[in-house]
Amino acid sequence: SSGINAEYGGDFVDEFHQRLKFIRRGLVAMANNGSPDSNGSQFFVTLGETPELQQKHTIFGKVSGNTIFNVLRMAELEVDSNERPLEPPMINRTEVLNNPFDDIQPRKSRHVKTEKKEKKKKSQMK
Repeated sequence: SSGINAEYGGDFVDEFHQRLKFIRRGLVAMANNGSPDSNGSQFFVTLGETPELQQKHTIFGKVSGNTIFNVLRMAELEVDSNERPLEPPMINRTEVLNNPFDDIQPRKSRHVKTEKKEKKKKSQMK
């Protein structure tokens, strides 16, 4: 196995909260294999209200600001018979806007480090 499952010892348990409900677009939740406590490393973003997912998937975030318009564009993608995009969208960057864990600091983006290295190289070439 690879990814988060291997790093953290396999699947992890569901975490439901009565105030977190699938009542809007842009919610980010864990995908699972259809059985309880089978969360792995895959997630999905809702495109609208999906009450049928309540108490089946762990909600852990939401898309905010103007980025929601990118989510809405996903609804226009061509899909197969299982409703999976023929050309899946890619997430290039994420940002934690509200970190509820004071003791955990978000990692610095690799993209930012690459830009700094390129600027340094350019300044050395002059």
